[in-house]
Amino acid sequence: MCGIAGIVAHEPQLEKRVHSMADAISHRGPDDFGLKVWTDHGVALAHRRLAIIDLSPAGHNPMSNEDGAVWIVFNGEIYNFQDLRAELERAGHRFRSHTDTEVILHAYEEWGDEHVQRLRGMFAYAIYDRRPHPAAASTPSNQRCRILLVRDRIGIKPLFYYLNDGLFLFGSELKALLAHPGVDHTLDRSALFDYLTYLYIPAPKTAYRHIRKLPPASMLVWENGEIRHTQYWDVPLHTPLPIHSTGEAVEAITPTLAEAVRIHLCSDVPLGVFLSGGLDSSTVTALMAQTSSGPVRTFSIGFDVREHSELEYARLVADHYQTLHHERTVGVDSIQEMVPRAVWMYDEPYADGSALPTYVVSAITAEQVKVVLSGDGGDEIFAGYRWYTAWLRRQFLRHMALSLPRSVQDTIDTIWPAGRLGRGLLRDLTTEELQRYARRIELFSPSEKRRLFPPAWQREFADYDDYWYFRQYWRPELDPLTRVQYLDLKTYLPDDILTKVDRASMAVSLEVRPPLLDHILVEQVFAVPVQFRAPQGQRKYLLKQIARNLLPNAVIDRPKKGFSSPWTVWFRKERAWVQDRLFTQPWLLRPDAVNRENLFANGPRIWGLLVFQQWLHQVAPITSAVSERSLEGASIGY
Repeated sequence: MCGIAGIVAHEPQLEKRVHSMADAISHRGPDDFGLKVWTDHGVALAHRRLAIIDLSPAGHNPMSNEDGAVWIVFNGEIYNFQDLRAELERAGHRFRSHTDTEVILHAYEEWGDEHVQRLRGMFAYAIYDRRPHPAAASTPSNQRCRILLVRDRIGIKPLFYYLNDGLFLFGSELKALLAHPGVDHTLDRSALFDYLTYLYIPAPKTAYRHIRKLPPASMLVWENGEIRHTQYWDVPLHTPLPIHSTGEAVEAITPTLAEAVRIHLCSDVPLGVFLSGGLDSSTVTALMAQTSSGPVRTFSIGFDVREHSELEYARLVADHYQTLHHERTVGVDSIQEMVPRAVWMYDEPYADGSALPTYVVSAITAEQVKVVLSGDGGDEIFAGYRWYTAWLRRQFLRHMALSLPRSVQDTIDTIWPAGRLGRGLLRDLTTEELQRYARRIELFSPSEKRRLFPPAWQREFADYDDYWYFRQYWRPELDPLTRVQYLDLKTYLPDDILTKVDRASMAVSLEVRPPLLDHILVEQVFAVPVQFRAPQGQRKYLLKQIARNLLPNAVIDRPKKGFSSPWTVWFRKERAWVQDRLFTQPWLLRPDAVNRENLFANGPRIWGLLVFQQWLHQVAPITSAVSERSLEGASIGY
């Protein structure tokens, strides 16, 4: 795992600029630093290395092909690189290292942009191609300057880019781009507006108008000052496997799942596994233990609020497989220091409830190993979220309600008193499906969100589609469960879950690998007919059947808790501190719009507002006097 950065611009001090960008993300790769500058084309590449595969100097980046015409900076892991290397060697390519990075280089030479279809892993990389354009004469003057940016299928590894006023930048984190003095820091107001819906800023937006996220499964080509995007992969949703029973589904998926875990163990340094005690991480731990030659190192985090802690189940799995187990408990005393740390890690408003424990467990893990496996993705792939059950139940009720004649619906709506129990349910059942689903997971409703912002913003976003992000991935032709699984796979998973894990782990120079998100496994599970992977909407039904031969029943059959901090309990204990941060200190939203009593019944809302305020204070050149106008005015780039 590493950090990458690059510049395309004819400007002075090119080397100094890209060096600063790489320094901003030195935490992603403390083992080595590499830099290469081509002043003739105004191109600079930089790399911070966390050495995992081939620890020798041969793995140094930027790396080139044999004649120095193609260069790469790479972040990630390619798990099938040895098979690809053998194929490329048979085609005549010669290798100087044992890295997966060099395999990508030769794969690009051999297969062009289609090479990405052959990669199995997590990755974000940039290729600089200086070779003459195929249609041009082979002379130095006809050398082209082509930059190819690629991000993995699911969005495990991040990649940002900036294009404005002839300056093209890219990097692994926002802070790398923001380190360049030529970057326009104008804020994207719509992105900040989106944050209060999703708890994160949805791709391709960032908090900054001219910096974008490269979406998962995408390639970006920069050439002659222009960029173009290509989506190279999507989940095949209409090619079901010929499966006719649950037993056949288990038989089909089990070997692929075991293989996914096995190939994720490829490493030249020690590995461990995050063990939360939930079904996903416990299954990964079990398969890892069956494959490993020695004891597995497991790492767990718990909370000082017992109802939120899963340590007892993590210990049960650790004892079952005799792992080398490490654990720590997070308490209410952690929250005050975590607000500024969260802002530093994520560079923009981001308020996932488990960001704090993910950082803490990453820190204790990094003391022992450099690579760890996780169970991330299990809820999206195997349908594990609690809200799926509620969604399916409402879908059934909606079908019943809509089957009533329109005249009956109108009569009920007329005679049922406003505010009476059930009136809201009937209205909800006849609301657009996408809106009903979005309301289950939003932080603030559209009306609540608008009241929080200054009047000018309320007018600007009066007709704004708060759910535009979900709408582009909504597939009404799919069955109800697959529809929301696909939506979460394309939105919540990469922009929330995987963002959280990448920044929290890389902040302490730890590589996290999620084998449940191996794209071949994802494709295969989605190809299992829904009646066999989730009969009657049973959550994680298929994974539970697979795990019967791996885990104690107490782990498989227990109620799901979810890996999130007990914010509501903690903030009630820290009520004075919260009130000071939100209502006494300079406020950037509208404190009069916040119901203070109801707020303390909803910890995630408090956390979301604390993070938002802290971030705005850090990015805005303001000190003591903060008003609505400072949020709207030029002082923060409006």
